[in-house]
Amino acid sequence: MTITKIKKVGNKNYYQIYADEKWAGTFLDEILVKYKIKTNSVFDELQFSKIKQENDEKVSFDIAVSYLERYVVSEKGLKDYLKKKGFDEKTIKKCVAKLHEYGFIDDEKFAKNYFEALSSRNGKRAIANKLKQKGVSQEIIDNLLSGVEEDDEIEKATILAEKFAKNRQKDLKNKQKCLAHLIYKGYDYSVAQKVTNKIFTGDENDWV
Repeated sequence: MTITKIKKVGNKNYYQIYADEKWAGTFLDEILVKYKIKTNSVFDELQFSKIKQENDEKVSFDIAVSYLERYVVSEKGLKDYLKKKGFDEKTIKKCVAKLHEYGFIDDEKFAKNYFEALSSRNGKRAIANKLKQKGVSQEIIDNLLSGVEEDDEIEKATILAEKFAKNRQKDLKNKQKCLAHLIYKGYDYSVAQKVTNKIFTGDENDWV
């Protein structure tokens, strides 16, 4: 195969490489220098494949670190991002392993930060579902939620219930709607029931 075109990507140290007039990937300048890749250079497919694998491992790591500097994501979120960038499973696996080695990926820390960000407007059940969707393990989720006190949930649910009840009649219909609203927000039934009863009747043990 023959390198037919090399095009610099913006002001970065990346170059678009074309082999036999077809796009062959984005390469770092250090890889181009190391393997003397230039227009009209000729490589056999196996040789070029090994060069590309080495290159992709370096590029994927650079891209991942840059992404993690801007966003807090789970391991799955990062993997999905790298997959969208066109990296294969082998490259992604090596990249993620290296990121773990450097401490750049920490699902426990991610889960804690995510919970703190959403807990003021969502119950722990809703947040647990969101974390699960983001690929956080059930063990990490269970450990995180085990530290959540019911009193904290009641306090936050009360704020939401008071906002819901404002300017509404304190009748049975709105009481039931408030209960449904809190459950929808991810609060356990027992918490939602206590809060709703307290807001609408002043007695958290009243029936709703």
